[in-house]
Amino acid sequence: MLVVLNPQSNAGTALQRWQPVETVLRERNPDMTVELPADEQHATKIVRAAVTRQDPPEVLVAAGGDGMVNLVLNALMDPETDRPLAAGSALGAVGLGSSNDFHKPMSDAARVGTVPVRLDAARAELVDVGKASMLLADGTHIVRYFLLNASMGLVAAGNHSFNHATGLLGKLKTRNVDAAILATALTTIATHRPLPITVRGSDWIHTAPITNIGVLKSVHFAGGMHYDTTVTRADGRFDVNIWSAAGRLRVLGLIAGLYAGRFRRSRLAVCHRDTMVELRPDRPTPLELDGEITIVESARLEVLPRALRVCTA
Repeated sequence: MLVVLNPQSNAGTALQRWQPVETVLRERNPDMTVELPADEQHATKIVRAAVTRQDPPEVLVAAGGDGMVNLVLNALMDPETDRPLAAGSALGAVGLGSSNDFHKPMSDAARVGTVPVRLDAARAELVDVGKASMLLADGTHIVRYFLLNASMGLVAAGNHSFNHATGLLGKLKTRNVDAAILATALTTIATHRPLPITVRGSDWIHTAPITNIGVLKSVHFAGGMHYDTTVTRADGRFDVNIWSAAGRLRVLGLIAGLYAGRFRRSRLAVCHRDTMVELRPDRPTPLELDGEITIVESARLEVLPRALRVCTA
């Protein structure tokens, strides 16, 4: 088992949370190796070196937040084949971040103390992976993968602000994640404007301005919010959930409903299910993939069915 640990997760508190977890995990896994990369590039090199050797680790563990899971996922995947570089390795995680949406829904059995863990290779399952083919503002084409969701609009803008929180918001983030997310949402709503965009699926098109679009492989996002749509990890489809453009009060009502898991009955909700979605905003716009932001001219998102083994417990 190889653990790649991001000590900067959760406003720099990850290492403190990791230490008691490490004691328990070493008792269960005497052969466990822990790496603390200096930066994202170093982390990618560590993962690539591990999965391309003759004896790749049975479980490759991302210890940190959802961004660390996304980093390890992208280091593990091969863009030439859209499959993992080491087919026998399972992706696991230790949730040391602020949201830990990768671990939801969480069970008490899948915790060490208060920290969620998914490390059992014997209970790994093949799950779908999202592939994002993106055109950047400078004309560059890049590919990134995601396991949870992609978004464009209000949620992506809020994620960008939350990831770079400083001052009072940064302090609140270390003490109460849901409160920090709500504060970020309120601040973002105050300045956000509807996004003119063309969204195209396999046999449908949406051209009206939107508040947000979520392209999901998990209903959980942004800490405590979750949709009531039907996507599962391995159903071969995205849920495509569009928030129609609306005034601030109606958007606030929608967000309040999402904290209670209510979306489909909202008058702002437009729901589709598809294997592919194209996003073409009218200007370069943040695209969020599992909490990580890229500014794009356009993007094509597609499902790679049952492409990766992931620990479920």
